[in-house]
Amino acid sequence: MERTPSGNSIISDSRFEQQPNHTLTSRDEEAARQVVDHLNRGPSRWNHEDILKVLIKQADPNGHLDKNALDGILTAADTVFFDGALYRRVRWEWSSQERYKTELIGTTALRRRSDGDGFETLIVLSAPILKDPKYDRRLLLSAFLHELIHCYLFIKCGLGARMQGGHTKGFHTIARAIQDWVEEWHPGYLELCNMKANLNRFDKTRTAVQFVDPRIDVFRDDRRHGHEGCNQSPRPDNDLLEASGVLPGYL
Repeated sequence: MERTPSGNSIISDSRFEQQPNHTLTSRDEEAARQVVDHLNRGPSRWNHEDILKVLIKQADPNGHLDKNALDGILTAADTVFFDGALYRRVRWEWSSQERYKTELIGTTALRRRSDGDGFETLIVLSAPILKDPKYDRRLLLSAFLHELIHCYLFIKCGLGARMQGGHTKGFHTIARAIQDWVEEWHPGYLELCNMKANLNRFDKTRTAVQFVDPRIDVFRDDRRHGHEGCNQSPRPDNDLLEASGVLPGYL
């Protein structure tokens, strides 16, 4: 079984779903609707929204997101988007294993919660790609928030959240809601609605990488990525190789 450097299994274990818990309470579309309704309520979260905006835009003037910044994003995003559903149910760490060098940006696995009832999730992020200084910090932000959506749906819906390659209708609804929230104050900053990340779009050494409003077609990549990839799809599609030879990373 594949494990992270700290010894955690990267693979979800379906046996966990057979044990009593109080977290698998929602179907996919219902779980997504809860996020949208929570975002629409708004005012009680203003302080956390301000914190999250600062962390997203200004965690480090040099573009680096350290552990404290990512932990802060996790806490604030849980409050702003997920109404506390992720509290003490998300762990994350880095990996430099081979497939995280070429195929995967991040994965999420479901497991029995180690210190309480129900389930928790483990996010594993690619150290070779996401810590590479040539990539814009938006790549790590997009990947981390993307995986938090998977965490939420895993916790709410169990392994059923893996249907459709992990990108269910509910996933798309949540990704669009978060994307719209970000674009209200920073248009074009993140790319949560692309299910595969084109690394060249985040490469700071390439002139094509700009903060482009995704609602405008100018300068957009003509080759749109499909929605079948994710943590459940370990192999990249051959036709997605960029001219530079760099594989698009999976979110």
